[in-house]
Amino acid sequence: MEAAPSKRLPEPFLLGLVLLTVSLPLFVTSCYVVEDKAAFAFLINHLIALFYFLALWWSGALKASPNRRKVTAAAFVLLFIDAYTVNNVFSVFQTSAPWFVVVLVLLCANTLAFGYFDRWPEWVRLLQCAVLGFTFLAPVYLAIYLLPLYIISLIALIAIGISVVTFTPIFLCWFNIRMVQQEVWKVKRYRLTYLYSGAAALLLTAAYVIVYSVQVKAIDDSERFAISQNNGIPVWIKTAQTLPRGPLVEKILKTDLVYVSPVWTDASFWDVPDRRYDHELIHDPLFVTASALCGRTTISGDDRLNILNVIYDKRHYTEERLWSGNDLVTTRVATAADIWPQYHLAYTEHTLTVANHDERTWTRDEEAIYTFHLPQGAVVTSLSLWMNGKEEKGVLTTRQKATQAYKQIVGVERHDPSVVHWQEGDRVVVRVFPVPTARERKFKIGITSPLSVEKGQLYYQPAWFEGPPHEGASYEATLRMDRWPAGITLPAGFRNGSQHTITRKGDYDANWELRLPAEPIDNAAFNFNGQRYTLLPYTPSQEVFLPADYYLDLNCNWRYEDYRKILLQLKGKPVWVFHPVNGKIAITDANQQSLFNHLQQARFSLFPFHQLPEAANALVITATDNISPQLKDLDSAFREPLLQFLAHQPVRVYNIGAAISPYLATLRESRSLIYDHGSIGELLRQLKQQRFLRPEADSTDQVIAHAGIRIVSSADNAGNTGPDHLARLFAYNQVLQQMGRHVATDSTALINTATKAYIVTPLSSLVVLESTNDYKRFDIKEDLNSLQNASLKSHGAVPEPHEWALFIIAVLILAYVRFEKVLFRRKKQVC
Repeated sequence: MEAAPSKRLPEPFLLGLVLLTVSLPLFVTSCYVVEDKAAFAFLINHLIALFYFLALWWSGALKASPNRRKVTAAAFVLLFIDAYTVNNVFSVFQTSAPWFVVVLVLLCANTLAFGYFDRWPEWVRLLQCAVLGFTFLAPVYLAIYLLPLYIISLIALIAIGISVVTFTPIFLCWFNIRMVQQEVWKVKRYRLTYLYSGAAALLLTAAYVIVYSVQVKAIDDSERFAISQNNGIPVWIKTAQTLPRGPLVEKILKTDLVYVSPVWTDASFWDVPDRRYDHELIHDPLFVTASALCGRTTISGDDRLNILNVIYDKRHYTEERLWSGNDLVTTRVATAADIWPQYHLAYTEHTLTVANHDERTWTRDEEAIYTFHLPQGAVVTSLSLWMNGKEEKGVLTTRQKATQAYKQIVGVERHDPSVVHWQEGDRVVVRVFPVPTARERKFKIGITSPLSVEKGQLYYQPAWFEGPPHEGASYEATLRMDRWPAGITLPAGFRNGSQHTITRKGDYDANWELRLPAEPIDNAAFNFNGQRYTLLPYTPSQEVFLPADYYLDLNCNWRYEDYRKILLQLKGKPVWVFHPVNGKIAITDANQQSLFNHLQQARFSLFPFHQLPEAANALVITATDNISPQLKDLDSAFREPLLQFLAHQPVRVYNIGAAISPYLATLRESRSLIYDHGSIGELLRQLKQQRFLRPEADSTDQVIAHAGIRIVSSADNAGNTGPDHLARLFAYNQVLQQMGRHVATDSTALINTATKAYIVTPLSSLVVLESTNDYKRFDIKEDLNSLQNASLKSHGAVPEPHEWALFIIAVLILAYVRFEKVLFRRKKQVC
């Protein structure tokens, strides 16, 4: 008969608990430190596990006794913690899914608690049986996953002993089976609880596998359907249009990019994916099991990356990298802005500090990549990089030269550059290299932006960015008003400062906007190179327009009730849709339901404007959000005929959606569309009245409709009454407009326009290089007859040392001129 257990903890078990309190914090620490320090934690944890095993063996605690279960449980949990600490240095498992971390914690806690199973209350015992059944699959999964390592581990066990951790899942499986045999199976209520919870775990796993299989089939069917079409659109775009929805679909698309799957090759069951995605790899046992049993999608890795860019807005994560940026964090963000409410303009400078928190001395420098999302119609007009404590300004050059210089210097020579490139959709990408180990770099980007006008209010919004994590970054904002408006609404956290400024200090947060009462536009002009850029108000007007044909651009953003209201309003008139397979189809009472059901499944639409037979008399009604491919994503077979057609015949488009898609936004910027938007009620009223937006005159004026302004260029040398940002915005809109009207993009005239205005466009970029020789090597020259980098006018920036020297010399010269007669007065000489 087994002796009654002691009321106090047995000494070997107590020692195990004490060692666990040391081992567990070391493991947690190893998850958040660099590999050098993680290796130290792994060494200590391994010595702890070895010491405990030797102590148990020396004391005889492993022999048959009432306390053997307790010390065995403590030894196995210590070894399990040791295994995952080793994994932080010699990675076999990637970062575990959060739900699996919870399961492993429950497994370890339950293993320790089984030492006192006979002393717990009845409800605790039932809970332990349930946890045992529910977590039983976890060590079984780990044991199977590590199968390819067992032979290697046995050989290494003799040599170094560390590989014993490979067998930890087998030890836990053995312990669980022993608990089932000794405590659970012999009591019916315990047995049923264990079986029910185990069945629940199996059912959840089976359900996940089934759903995974269904989703993979649906994804592959979408690709097959896309291949069967022939309309000049890339297969991956057509696939993205018809993909099913759900979080599992995104996971499947991220197979081996984010979520690890088994790779059945001759090398190993657990090969690490060879395609980098700017996100840590995640090990999800359910996903690995499902992909092992049901296979992976047939969509290629490149196509999956493109699809993720479009429908999940992951473009930043798939930017091409020359060096890693895994250890970078954003530590400080400073925003300073000049705002002209009377001109509906603003200029903002964002200064960011990025730090490399990797303290390993042997690691390489890292590359910081930031994607800035700009306000609508904004343009980058300055770039600076701090080198050796001094701010170095960017030089504007062609995009091709900037890219060539950056890749050569970063990819081969590995010294200081920074570059900013234009991207579609009011975005720019800034690259900074190098960010050395345990050090930081600072850069600044300047943005000229029009202020949006809506319902009598002006809105100023800062740019926001994706890049190195900014949680915990400090934030300081200073906004200076050129004219203090009455009725200003301060964002949360801001307060009034001195000299027409508002300020904020705290943690970084770009989710705010400044609202001002919309003032009448003041007269303003800026003169440069013999051209006068005059600011004038713009008020949209309407005209009578009687469309001959109406086209509904159906997609998932349409509501059926809106669709029905429009058809009722247009009853008796020709209403059409473009079907991806059958082309142009008239909507009738017989097919209106089936057409809607089919076309409304598309995640986005790409309306083929160039296929309109009478575009001048057509009205396209659409509903979009911010999801769609960009114009550059489209093959030339679709893009070039589209641009050629719209260059000669703009098309009227009315959007009842919540936002404008990137596809339509690019066409709108180039004036290829007569674009208007509003609610369904406003559209129905305009359809009834037959009054629509009057198109802008085809002139050299640049209209920025959302800001309620237009900028007119004329030959004049009169004085300046406004900021140079008038010339910059005029040039930016002119470049976009002319590029949109032509298929060819390599235009010397447009590059010259961008260079004079010093603006970042599809053809031009700002670059900062380390030395004058670098600029010479790549034929990058600064145009002295240009607007140069934009700057803040009244924020009292601290002068550089050479600026202080010039200032002091100027003061001394003025003092000498003013007081020369007093300081150096001579006596009159008498002849």
